[in-house]
Amino acid sequence: MKRIYLYKTANKSVSYDNEHWYVDDAPQPQKDGEGLDNFKEYATAQAYDIMSHDITKYVNHFRNIAVLTAAGTSMENGKHGGKTRTELWNSYKNEIKEISSVFMHKDGTLKNRCQAIIESQNIEDFLSFVILYEKLNGDIKDNNGNLLRCKLEKKIADACRLTLDEDNKHHQDFIRKLTARKPTEPRVQLYTTNYDTLFEQAAQRMNYTIIDGFSFSYPRIFNGSNFDHDIVYRERTRIKNEESFVPNVIQLFKLHGSIDWEKKGEYVYQKEQTEHPCIIYPASEKYESSYEQPYFEMMSHLQSTLRKEGTLLIVVGFGFQDKHIQNVIKEAVLQNPNFHLLVACYGKKEIEKEDGNKDWIESGITHSLVPDFVSEDGAISPNVTILFSKFKAFVENYPYNNSYEADNINNYETI
Repeated sequence: MKRIYLYKTANKSVSYDNEHWYVDDAPQPQKDGEGLDNFKEYATAQAYDIMSHDITKYVNHFRNIAVLTAAGTSMENGKHGGKTRTELWNSYKNEIKEISSVFMHKDGTLKNRCQAIIESQNIEDFLSFVILYEKLNGDIKDNNGNLLRCKLEKKIADACRLTLDEDNKHHQDFIRKLTARKPTEPRVQLYTTNYDTLFEQAAQRMNYTIIDGFSFSYPRIFNGSNFDHDIVYRERTRIKNEESFVPNVIQLFKLHGSIDWEKKGEYVYQKEQTEHPCIIYPASEKYESSYEQPYFEMMSHLQSTLRKEGTLLIVVGFGFQDKHIQNVIKEAVLQNPNFHLLVACYGKKEIEKEDGNKDWIESGITHSLVPDFVSEDGAISPNVTILFSKFKAFVENYPYNNSYEADNINNYETI
């Protein structure tokens, strides 16, 4: 089998195959009788150990900490977990069949293109195809005059109304570990392309405050200037004549909108129940939509943060499919000399077994998994670290700095 890389930087790596496990491509000592499972276990432990030391070093060195998460962080939410692309496609089959019937009755390019998309089971390509057709030919409706694309989009939104599972502690642990920093340092910025509210629910469980661009008064209305606000201890600030920041606060930026946002007129409101959530649906138009408010406000903050000196960006569960986000990160890697990118990614690849059947195995770190930051020959930029890991395991191995726990006792009036 080909070497499976679990950890990679420009000059360091951890990997394994069915003969050895390796550090910096050098075979490590092993006992007689040990095999693939042992080598994978040793390599995995070593990769997480090095990563833990790296994060401690990065967090101490970089003043600004930003995190980008995506669908991979929602899939490990127990029975209420987010769905894979294949699972999502299967759950929309009736709506897809109803829409595609319009094209299947036609001959030529439209029918062939629709068939090809259905075979690939790519919901983003399907929605992009339908939107383009409707721009040229008008809306696709059922016999009762209902818009079929709206039915599909509603199904997509409903699939993201997730409840934080009772056994899910990793969303909470991730927030808790990220925010264990000096109170004088900038707030951690959490960016996500997810529509769900799992991070918000996790923060609420721990009585954390989220600064998300919405007003603290009701109704909660979005205004980008709210990201410039913070929370301090009033009494401590008066005594010291300087800001005394309240702990347990995190900034949240939802790049593609949220299931609990709703737009009415010029304003975006945050509500518990929404009929038509304000989200960017998975289609080629999402690049164009990201330049509309409130999404443009979020992207502007991301770009501004990544251009700052002394910034660490942690990317978890993101498939690098969104070009507008990829370009911003790529710019930082290439042009910001005091920037570091840490990616935790996971993927599988199809292999053919000796009996002729096919199977899926973990892919390890490959060019196709992280195309912009791993070259085809496996080389990585000097300011990039990549770890092969799912979200839950990444959080479990993320180091926790408990030096500031005493500061979390809130005995003061806050504003």
